Amino acid sequence: MKYKILTLAVSAGLLVACGSDNENRVEPQSTPLQAFDGAVRYLDAYIDCGNGLDYIGETGGNGTINIGVGNFPLFDEDPTQCFFEFGENITGSGGTRDAIDESNGKDMTNVRYIVPSQLMTSGQAIAATPYSTLVALKIAEAEEANEEFDLEDLIEEAFEETIPGGTELTDAQRQQFLTDPQSVLNSLSAEDSKNLQASTMVLSDAIASQVAGIEDGSVDSSALQTATKKSAEVLAEDPNFPTKVNDQGETVPTYVDMTTEFDNNFDTISDPTDDTPVAVPDPEEGEELEPIPEEELPPPTGGGGTTG
Repeated sequence: MKYKILTLAVSAGLLVACGSDNENRVEPQSTPLQAFDGAVRYLDAYIDCGNGLDYIGETGGNGTINIGVGNFPLFDEDPTQCFFEFGENITGSGGTRDAIDESNGKDMTNVRYIVPSQLMTSGQAIAATPYSTLVALKIAEAEEANEEFDLEDLIEEAFEETIPGGTELTDAQRQQFLTDPQSVLNSLSAEDSKNLQASTMVLSDAIASQVAGIEDGSVDSSALQTATKKSAEVLAEDPNFPTKVNDQGETVPTYVDMTTEFDNNFDTISDPTDDTPVAVPDPEEGEELEPIPEEELPPPTGGGGTTG
């Protein structure tokens, strides 16, 4: 079942969808595609419209690459015919710069994110996050079991089963987090924002640590959810996350890297009946990166492009 998460997540998106009858609609010239934990700069982005992964480019400032119309005609026609995957040199082709979290300087070269076709709408921004990846896995599991599913229920479960208890997040905010995550974080109370940042960061590390298990089917979404929630609840209680005052009296961003802990103890951490306290590392002092322009993949000259 290698690549189960990829092949099944895209399967429903290869159906031909109906086009819009609105002749007055203004078509965007590009679609913003973002990688976000915080915003992840220099992460390789790929698209699959049914013929395998095609390399798009590295994300730029704000973790974003803007895909110009004409580069991927099937995507332009109907984005639900395609899906996106992010990760360093997945196919052997990719960029040369190391992925990094703009908000805190964390090394992100090990992350893997997916945006399944079911989360895309024509003309809408696209965000690849740990949560879009978890939803993709839940869709894949339902399809593999030939089970009907309600997408909104899967999204709700993905958040409810990973965020520390007591976090107030509406249906609209959950949906928006899958297209514009930073706006959601900015709209929440300090405590709720901290909780969501904690679960997002931890879920990203859990996925990165367990890619092989996800691909061969030995790690499922419920295990990722349990490991994330137990760890995020510990992290969210730390007064030095997501910021701290350093020795110079400056408020600086902080982060944790849970991949080693998950590599060594995932079975225990993901067991809902195991009450062993999760050993979350002390937050490391980071640094917010200077802004740079977003990356652009302009429309091809001469009307060319690839069909993906």
